[in-house]
Parts: sequence; C-alpha cells; structure tokens
Amino acid sequence: MLQSIEQAKIGEVVPVYKVTEGTDALDYFAKLSNHGRIKNTILFEFKDKIIGSAAPCLKLTGNKENFEITALNNLGKKFLDFLKGDFKFCSKAQYSQNKITGTLQQAKKAVSEDQRLKLKSHMDIIRQVAFKFKPTLKPFMPYCGLFGIFSYDFIEHFEEMPEKEDILNEPYYEFYFLDNLFVMDKKEDKMHLIANALIMGDKREKTYNECLKTIECYENNLKKKPSKIKKYKLKEHVITTDTEKEEFEAIIQKIKKNILEGNIYSALPSRTIISNYNSEPFDIYRRLRNKSPYAFYFNSDKGTLLGTSHEMCLKLEGKEEKTIEIKPIGNIKSFGFKDKDNIDTENKYEAELKIDFKEIAKHIMAIDAARSDISRVSKLGTRHLDNIFVVEKYFDKQHLTSSIKGILKEDLDALHAYISCMNRLSGYPKISAMRLLRQLEENKKGYFHGTACYINPDKDFYGSIIKNTIRLKNKKAHIPLNADIVYDSIAEKEFKDTEKKAKTCLEAIKSAGGLK
Repeated sequence: MLQSIEQAKIGEVVPVYKVTEGTDALDYFAKLSNHGRIKNTILFEFKDKIIGSAAPCLKLTGNKENFEITALNNLGKKFLDFLKGDFKFCSKAQYSQNKITGTLQQAKKAVSEDQRLKLKSHMDIIRQVAFKFKPTLKPFMPYCGLFGIFSYDFIEHFEEMPEKEDILNEPYYEFYFLDNLFVMDKKEDKMHLIANALIMGDKREKTYNECLKTIECYENNLKKKPSKIKKYKLKEHVITTDTEKEEFEAIIQKIKKNILEGNIYSALPSRTIISNYNSEPFDIYRRLRNKSPYAFYFNSDKGTLLGTSHEMCLKLEGKEEKTIEIKPIGNIKSFGFKDKDNIDTENKYEAELKIDFKEIAKHIMAIDAARSDISRVSKLGTRHLDNIFVVEKYFDKQHLTSSIKGILKEDLDALHAYISCMNRLSGYPKISAMRLLRQLEENKKGYFHGTACYINPDKDFYGSIIKNTIRLKNKKAHIPLNADIVYDSIAEKEFKDTEKKAKTCLEAIKSAGGLK
C-alpha cells in the first residue's frame, strides 16, 4: 500500500484498510462515539452495509445564499488549504485557517431544462469538495467521500417557492468528508477499517503512517468497554403538535379542491408531533431502527437527526457509464409480531398489495414521475422500467416497488441527477404540489422527505428518502408525518393515519427510558 501512495499524484486518494471479522456494528459505533454523544458523528445503514465514523476531517453546510466549510482536525486544515482558489465562481469566498465561508446567489433564469441543471448553485460548492480527490482504486463501496443530509427545502434554491416560517432553522444541507470510517458488510460478516491517504504533498511515508495509526485506533476501539448509559429521573411524557385535527383536515380539503380544479393530481401534506424526551438519543435510535433497510444517526452541532426508511431516493454507480436508478415504493403492509412468520398471512398481504386499485394508481403516478425525472438526465433511449410491481419483504414489512433506470448523460454527474430527482415525495406534478404545500402547511418541512446519502470520489451516489424520522433539537423531539392525498381521500382517515405513523416514533422515545 505504501508503494501505491508513493506512486500517487497530487490530488489523488488511496484507500488504506484492514479487514477484520464482523462484530455488532451498533455496539462498535457506540464505543467510537461515546454512545452517540460526540458531535460530528454519523452512522448510516444501507441494506447490507453499516457505515460509521466519529472523526471526519471536514464539515460542509449551506443555507440560503451562504455556505461554510469547517476543518475539524489537522487533516481538515490541510484539506481547506488544498481547496483555496476553488470558489472563484461564488459571489464571495473568505479563507481562514479553519474555515472557508462565502455566498452564492443562484440565478433563477428562464432557461431550458438542460441549462437549468447547469446553472451555478450550491451543488457546485458540494462538487468542489466531493470530487476534489481523484480515486486510484475502488476496493469496495463506500470507502471515502461526503456523507450527510439534504433538506427538502433545498428546492427553494432552484425553484421559486412561497415564503414560510422555519421554526427549526434547518440548513439546506449538512455533510461530512469521511477520510476514515468503518464499513460492516453484513452479507460477508466482515468489517473494513479504512483510513484514506489524501495526497496533498510529498510526505508520502508520513501520510501512510498516519493512516496506519488511524486504523490502529479503530482496532483499539474494538476492545473498549461500552460507555456507561446515564440514568434519568422519570418525567411526564408531554406531546403537542403544530397542526391540530381540524386544521389538518382543512388542508386536505383545500388540496382536494385543487385536484378537482385540475391544478395537481396529488399532494403529500405534513404535520409535526412535538414530544419531550429524557434519554440518550442513540438509545432512541436503536429502538426505532427495527431492521429497516435504511437507517441513519446524524449528530451535529445543530442537533441530532435519526430515522429509518424503506425507500431509496437515488442510486448512481458505474465506471465508464453511470447507471441511474430510482425505486418508488407503493403501499406498505406491516406484519404483527404474531403474523410475521405466518406464510398464509404473508401471502395474503402480498395479494392485497397487488389488487389495491387506489394504491396501484398512486404507484403508477410515482413510476411516471420517476420516468420523467430520469429522462432529463439520461442518454436518449436508455431510460427503461427494470422491474415493475415487485413485492419486497423485510423484517416486519412488505411493500410494492418498481425500478426505473437510465444511463447518465456524459456531461452530467451525480449532483445534476439529484437536482432532477429530489423531493419525489411531494405530489404530482411535483413543482406545483410543492408550491401548494408551501402555502398550506404550518411550517417548512426541513429534513423530512429530504435525503440521507453519500457521494464518493468516483462520483457515485447512494441515498434514501428521510421518512420515519425524529429531529432532536432544542431539547424537543420533532416528529414529522405525512398524508398522501388524491381526489377520493377521506380527510378524517388521513389524519388518523398520521397519528398511527407517529406511534412508532413515540414508542421508541418512551421505551428508551426517562418518561412515565
């Protein structure tokens, strides 16, 4: 590996790693992060892989026209210095030893769809960091790159949206550059301990030794005892909401009126349950995740975001050509604990998924919208339905899904594809539904229905839609919930469905302890 580092050019990245036997990845992350308490820690679960780190070198965040890139350690300071001069396209960029700050106003011009994707935006700031280092090899995925979250409200950087209050003051995005991380491969039962050599100078042997030292620290953490869990005095469980039943049902009626008038076909309005909590955030996460295919724990200085999802947002990978994939999901059937091992019940639920005409109609709209999103960034003639109306089964749920794929145009990358495919859980047509929801809803959506994802130096992208989620901020747990409204939706039933969705999160908060 030292030879590969010595031969690498300035601006390249060389993965240095060690493979060990598999372990309990959540217990291991708890050891790395002091039970999730350390700021700037991140844990992602993507189907068969669990990825975590507690020592990223850089943090990148942006909101409105402002952006900030912060060094979190000495390597981060070197990275910042290596980035100097890369933000001349911005309205303003200021450099210091620990930070790069600046502003960028995106011009919302009346241009063609192809031109709109290429207008200067915050994506160009993210692009400078994500793709600064060129890969020398790709031993497995993921091994390095930006890991973080996109807000749903990032859309207002690209489209004109009505003004709305943001009680949580969420940024458009928060990302960490993970030069070091662990990746647990659940299929092979192997753990990869990774420290990437970012080639920025001539001290190659020193860089290699620093990577070995980082991997040694990861190994030492395997032997550590778990952190002590704090004991909290019991408190009353207090629950409020930003939108009461009558208000939410009135919003639904207004959406149905817009559907009947032909302005939209459907929309996904949301409301938020607000609860106190009195336990460790990571304990809440462990109770919430419940073997979902996608899960995330994200602890930054702005608060903690944790949640699960069954829906992939966007996947983009490949060498010579990049394949784009979107997998919209339809109605979900949950198993009761008594039913999950009952084959007859499982088959019954599968049949119900395939003959629910209302849900099939919704799913067809989702497929059509995904086809439209992918067509904007795909080579002519490559967009196609790969699988349609397939039932996917997980630990306690099964749902209908379809896969739409295409080959990315040569002059575009993963971030262009994300602009085209973002905010799929809005309604149809997407932009019209988003504008209507912005007018009707009480608050901005924040990270709800945004994306938890990674972007690596190979320009691959993999992300899940943020759905079943809890935002821990200002000593409160904010639980956003949505309905899915079409012309024949019944307002009272849709409200009850949001209350039902809230139970999973509220039970996770209560079962983590500290509440009566």
